[in-house]
Amino acid sequence: MGRESCSQQLAPNKFPVLVAGAGIRFSLGFLRPDQALLGNDSKKLDAGKITGQGLLTCCISVSTLGRGAPWRCVLPMVPRQMSCAPAHSPPALPISVRGTLVMSQARGRLPAAGQVLIERRGPQEAGARASGGRGKAVRARLRLSLRGGERPAAPVRALAVPKGDAAWVTAAAAWIDRAAPGPPGAGAAMSRDPNPDRERPLDGDINPQEMVPSRKNAVLVDGVVLNGPTIDVKAGEKFVEEACRLIMEEVVLKATDINEKVCEWQPPEQLKQLLDLELRDTGEPHNRLLELCQDVIRYSVKTNHPRFFNQLYAGLDYYSLVARFMTEALNPSVYTYEVSPVFLLVEEAVLKKMIEFIGWKEGDGIFNPGGSVSNMYAMNLARYKYCPDIKEKGLSGLPRLILFTSAECHYSMKKAASFLGIGTENVCFVETDGRGKMIPEELEKQVWQARREGAAPFLVCATSGTTVLGAFDPLNEIADICERHGLWLHVDASWGGSALMSRKHRKLLHGIHRADSVAWNPHKMLMAGIQCCAFLVKDKSDLLKKCYSAKASYLFQQDKFYDVSYDTGDKSIQCSRRPDAFKFWMTWKALGTLGLEERVNRALALSRYLVEEIKKREGFKLLLEPEYANICFWYIPPSLREMEEGPEFWAKLHLVAPAIKERMMKKGSLMLGYQPHRGKVNFFRQVVISPQVSREDMDFLLDEIDLLGRDM
Repeated sequence: MGRESCSQQLAPNKFPVLVAGAGIRFSLGFLRPDQALLGNDSKKLDAGKITGQGLLTCCISVSTLGRGAPWRCVLPMVPRQMSCAPAHSPPALPISVRGTLVMSQARGRLPAAGQVLIERRGPQEAGARASGGRGKAVRARLRLSLRGGERPAAPVRALAVPKGDAAWVTAAAAWIDRAAPGPPGAGAAMSRDPNPDRERPLDGDINPQEMVPSRKNAVLVDGVVLNGPTIDVKAGEKFVEEACRLIMEEVVLKATDINEKVCEWQPPEQLKQLLDLELRDTGEPHNRLLELCQDVIRYSVKTNHPRFFNQLYAGLDYYSLVARFMTEALNPSVYTYEVSPVFLLVEEAVLKKMIEFIGWKEGDGIFNPGGSVSNMYAMNLARYKYCPDIKEKGLSGLPRLILFTSAECHYSMKKAASFLGIGTENVCFVETDGRGKMIPEELEKQVWQARREGAAPFLVCATSGTTVLGAFDPLNEIADICERHGLWLHVDASWGGSALMSRKHRKLLHGIHRADSVAWNPHKMLMAGIQCCAFLVKDKSDLLKKCYSAKASYLFQQDKFYDVSYDTGDKSIQCSRRPDAFKFWMTWKALGTLGLEERVNRALALSRYLVEEIKKREGFKLLLEPEYANICFWYIPPSLREMEEGPEFWAKLHLVAPAIKERMMKKGSLMLGYQPHRGKVNFFRQVVISPQVSREDMDFLLDEIDLLGRDM
């Protein structure tokens, strides 16, 4: 067999039986549990099955030194203790084969790893035990010879041997896709022993000096050989290369193609049938894995598509994508400088710059897995500031703690209160005005009311950029109240924080410099790639570390040879932590502050264009005049346009958005979110983020909604 046949990919649900080369002229075969053995050349592979002992048994027709007979080759599928028919001790038939891992046979002891017993039987004795003088068994030994010091794809794995007079001792054969043998008669040609009938010692059929990969005796622990690598590096590298090519062709290059579908919609049960989700005992070949990758791409929502408007993230930032490739390949964890020096310094630099944009002279912070986690950080930190003893003593003996937030706040505030043991009943939702902004006067009323009831207010959470309406709370007025009552002010700017990058729009967050903490998600408007979320704190007295430190002695030793202040992991609730700041840093380096500003300005300009188009078009109605990138509107089909806006009208209009959403998803033309909200029936919420979006996409959105809904 040549190199090409040796390196071919396995078919689905099949696994390698034997790789052999010129000289013994074995075929390469595959066995599937429900099929006979199959070969890839003219040599006959008569039968194959898996026995109850977990062994693979196959009969192979070979031609070796003019002798032709069925040979039985026994290979294990899984490492386990096993014993088989006793083997006779026949004369050895030495064979040298290049590019083939081999196994061994021994009597009641651990084998000389790297050998295999192949038993040759006559037709009358096939399937019978070779014992005494009945029948002749010929033992062949195969020897691995790699070119240029190459190592095999995986080491031999020896098995423990039950005691007895004789036993088959086997090891897992590895797939070899390098140093493959050439055609018959080439360098891998068989060498014949001039005295083939003389006895050979059973112990050490292969000289230890010939062992691979290290030319030393195998080191065995619990029946596992520890010599050499256990991964096929070349095959892995090839798979990565082919998968990256697939990603480039099917994801990156098609990201801006409006002719591609946003999604290939399939209902869950049907999608389960289309995807091969089963996890099996044996691995899948690489060609099958690439097919699975193709399926994953095909049936996933293309959030990079110019017409994906469904969430508060969209588009493809190429620089962030490269940063993600790098961090996935490097696989770092950001907790100590010794294991993540570059990414800790990157995070420090990014946090410092974000702190400047908030308007603080100094501060602290940490990147974490989401705005919801940032809000939980803030709630717990504010509670720790209010009563530091809670870290050691817990909730026992504390007064009833109360926090205040906007009625339009993110739902994570309730989750955080539940998770931290504060309780959702102790989250006071402050009334908002018609635009979704917190009313400061209502906030102060609730604070006084809580004090009168004997509760202990400790936190106010304002929102800069609410999820649905895109509202910005009046931060200066809220900060005044917090100062009067000694309350921690946290600003959830997960969505709206990126407006700070724009000199034109940063006024939306006027007063944010007075906050004690801020949540800001660059993966939203700034497209740094999910997830990229920062929790920032004005305090510079190590409050984060004091609150969250557990002083793990195996990570945060104080006698290290470098400045341990760079070991930031002890101020995180996580241990392992991704280097998310690197994605934002790479984008910032590529675009500069002015480029990020332009990204924000263009998104809001496109939003304004869409608002004006909605006002012009029949059948479209704005919910309210937006101040950010959230455009909320109804589509009113022709059948409802002459109806009076009463209960029946609103009940029917409530059904329109879900029906249009279903049609657009099944068509794959675009994706747009909808929801009911605070007494309003279902309406669309369109969000502009990606710089790949154009005016034409805004026009298409309105045209497509009208096309899909005009017959309702």
